[in-house]
Amino acid sequence: MMCLLAFLCAACGKGPMFGEDPKLQKYKDRTRAYLPELEPGILKAQLAYINRDALPDLVLLRTGDRGQPVIRIWNNKAGKTFTPVKRVGWEGQPSDQIVFMALQDVDHDRVQDLVLVGRFSDGASAKFLFNNGKGYFYTKKEIRFPYVNPGVDRVDMRDIDEDGHVDLFFTGQRVLNDQGKLHKYQTQFMINNGKGQFRDATQLLMPPLKPGIVGTSFADYDGDKTLDIFLVNGEGQNSLLTNNGLGQFEDRTSELLPAIRDRSASADWADFDQDGDNDLLVVNREELSPGESSYFLVNHGRGYFKKGPFKASPKTVFQAVYLLDANGSEFPDIILLSKKGIHYLRGLGKWRFWKESRRRLPFNDKFHALTFADIDQDSFLDIFGYAKREGRGVLWMNTFE
Repeated sequence: MMCLLAFLCAACGKGPMFGEDPKLQKYKDRTRAYLPELEPGILKAQLAYINRDALPDLVLLRTGDRGQPVIRIWNNKAGKTFTPVKRVGWEGQPSDQIVFMALQDVDHDRVQDLVLVGRFSDGASAKFLFNNGKGYFYTKKEIRFPYVNPGVDRVDMRDIDEDGHVDLFFTGQRVLNDQGKLHKYQTQFMINNGKGQFRDATQLLMPPLKPGIVGTSFADYDGDKTLDIFLVNGEGQNSLLTNNGLGQFEDRTSELLPAIRDRSASADWADFDQDGDNDLLVVNREELSPGESSYFLVNHGRGYFKKGPFKASPKTVFQAVYLLDANGSEFPDIILLSKKGIHYLRGLGKWRFWKESRRRLPFNDKFHALTFADIDQDSFLDIFGYAKREGRGVLWMNTFE
């Protein structure tokens, strides 16, 4: 998972933005005002830039009248409301099962394109779709998309080789080969030429890995100014892949990470102690020991991590963690999702956090996932959350009072 603090780095400057007092920040439920016609039935949701204005739109995956997956777009109107686009953005087959979606601009046309991951009626494990700039997604017959291994269940759209083009990084809990057995490579790295044409560079650039990957966190962990990859494993030891500076990754888990076998769910990065090295917060689906279901990985330089306690952690197990600077204080705040609901911890700097869910959030709710963007262009991230079981969504706007 990518740390959302990066979104605000350029805008923050020094001290709270606009002279606001960070203690006055809170989220307000603006679902009815911004999305008055929003109905249940949401399977996936993402805030993304669908047309060529500067405002993030809302992309929803729903089920159509024949049981087929459909993409619907809600356009952001001047940061004040969303209106649904009448035309369906994309439509699959009733037998298609989509487990993940992601959006980024892969061909430099200033609109974000779409990758869907799942099982499709034609046997594919993923679909790459171009955006026409009006919220309609399509394939180009002249561009062949590489084969994606069965078993992948998520994708990161990042410029991994740092050449200015968005690449695709597929992972899954049990990635299989053509014979239905565990694949030697549990990741799949596809390099973009800048025009939306991809080539599979997995064998050249990635090491073999064990199964169980449920998440990723990209950052420079060893201080060499290149992007490294922390892999979250839901079945055992997490992994750290370091970049050799030429885009090739080496598994240095045994050298750099403490030996911890757990059922991790999610991780995100930030420089929690302001020492110049990126640290990690890891959350788990099961307790490591009584009362402990999350921990810090403290970076002691060059990517060498030691385990540290997360003393402010709520006493529960988790499904996701998000780090962001919600109030412009320049300290990372933490949002956690669990079966008990959503938890907000305000960052005070140098490993200190204060539980402020009731003060900061409109109400406690059980979400499947959150997506973030600056909807009203005030330089603060807003939240759209959706609950998969009920299929409902809510919009929480970041405000100061």
